[in-house]
Amino acid sequence: MLYSYGLTLGLQAILRGHLTRESLKNIIVPVNYWRTLEYRIVFEELAAARSDRILDIGSPKLLSLYLADRIGAEVFSTDIERCFIRDYDAFRKMRRIPEKRFHTVEADGRNLQFEDGSFTKIFSISVLEHIPGSGDSECMEEIARTLKTGGTCVLTVPFSPLGRDEYQHKRISQWPLKLTKATHGNGAFFQRRYSQSDLFKRLIDPSGLGLQKLQYFGERVFVGQDREIGELLPPVTGVIHPLMGRVFQTKLYDSWQDVRNPLGALIVMNKS
Repeated sequence: MLYSYGLTLGLQAILRGHLTRESLKNIIVPVNYWRTLEYRIVFEELAAARSDRILDIGSPKLLSLYLADRIGAEVFSTDIERCFIRDYDAFRKMRRIPEKRFHTVEADGRNLQFEDGSFTKIFSISVLEHIPGSGDSECMEEIARTLKTGGTCVLTVPFSPLGRDEYQHKRISQWPLKLTKATHGNGAFFQRRYSQSDLFKRLIDPSGLGLQKLQYFGERVFVGQDREIGELLPPVTGVIHPLMGRVFQTKLYDSWQDVRNPLGALIVMNKS
């Protein structure tokens, strides 16, 4: 669904002369290896409706645009850097989506500029792990504050049974550049992989929201302590990423111990 939508979006943009990094990405890798799973489970858990007012905190923007375009929800797509959302203003106009339905906002998840209870649904796909220090916990507090009573929050984050921080030799670069891993402490902070206890201590408990679902996913094969199948797939293989995902990714499990190689967690919470 999102693969074909992203491909169509990229082709439309190129044909109209909108040749940018994001439009090219939507042609070469409309939905990459891990997003094939994360987009699907987040979309299913959100159960978005036209009446929803949805906040996306820093996720890859394709799902946000889809929710506004195809579902008709009002969506606020945010990122801490304007460069990650700039192209989607052009995509909105190209798709003739009313401005009142799709908003791109430069925002810091640790200090959101929205009023209390502004959104019926909030989601974030593989973002919180990149916020250094206690920023992930601060972001969870902001999610809880801006979520409407009765609303739903859906998150995905990396997982590791023991938990760890990962560093990189360079700061985060834009696709298609890849980063090389650095020895602990000898590079810029890149992300953390949450253990089960970390999920509660850093994300679930600070939010004060009610936990509805905590499930785990990963890969059916083990390719090394610090490696994943997705890291072995260059951008030119984008056309087969969905297929590779179906072959190597697991289904969702209630216990990480049931996953052959646990690498991610899905968290669903609500505000009572």
